[in-house]
Amino acid sequence: MLREHCGHARFVWNLAVEQHQLWRPGRKNAPGYLEQCRQLTAARREHAWLRVGSQMVQQQALRDFARAMANFFGGTHCRPSWRKTEVRLTKCTSSRVQYPAADGGSWVILS
Repeated sequence: MLREHCGHARFVWNLAVEQHQLWRPGRKNAPGYLEQCRQLTAARREHAWLRVGSQMVQQQALRDFARAMANFFGGTHCRPSWRKTEVRLTKCTSSRVQYPAADGGSWVILS
């Protein structure tokens, strides 16, 4: 069941990433958190497979995405990207990419 919730959250996150990647200068702004929640409600109404998942988990994915975009525009983090089923092996802060160290407990920073 947990794997299914994670799959729904990943699907919602990736839709939010796609909406923001489609934005171009001259177009109206990409939808924000509240508009995406409205779209989620409509999608849950239309698709039974999404409806069986937890709405709270799916909305949390949208909140996390909104926070990630705010961090990106604040200059403290990289632009949010696609979520995959695999574990993320790198993380990005500002202009530095960090990789997990061999000891598994720390991160190696490459400028």
